[in-house]
Amino acid sequence: MGDKLGEGFRRIFFGINRRQLMFATLMGSLAFSVRNLGIYVIIYPPFRIDPRWIFSLIGACWTGSMGGLICGTLAAMKLPYPMIDLAAIPVHFMIGLTSRWLESHKRNSLYACFLWPILGVPLYWLATLLFTPAQATIALIPILLFIGVSGTVLAFVIGLAVEKRVRPLLSSLRA
Repeated sequence: MGDKLGEGFRRIFFGINRRQLMFATLMGSLAFSVRNLGIYVIIYPPFRIDPRWIFSLIGACWTGSMGGLICGTLAAMKLPYPMIDLAAIPVHFMIGLTSRWLESHKRNSLYACFLWPILGVPLYWLATLLFTPAQATIALIPILLFIGVSGTVLAFVIGLAVEKRVRPLLSSLRA
């Protein structure tokens, strides 16, 4: 009995099917492309919205923890290698894990996007502090918070709009 419970837990929270794998790879690849092409929406320097998070956050929310790991890893990579945003990978994994938990409680999985500013901002600031301490000032936190919140709100709104129009397609993605 206990083994079946553990098996169900692993399948629900850590399983990934072929459609989810393809969707996570697609969304992660879009995020990777946007980042490496340098596509940003500049609000007022240094404030800019990074559209890669829209793709990777939606991908993580709709494909679960393993999909979040794929989306986060692809979104984190920058040419020339080995430049990588280390904070993006575990945060996307947690977003995917939280989205599965929300789905199991009959809630919209897109609410997991809001973990991005909650977990991502402190992790990005900590990563900046560890690797480039001179740039990790307290003034960086509001900038990171603005970027995190704006990207999250955009991903949430776009995700809701897409869900409203292609609900049958998404239900086959989650099956």
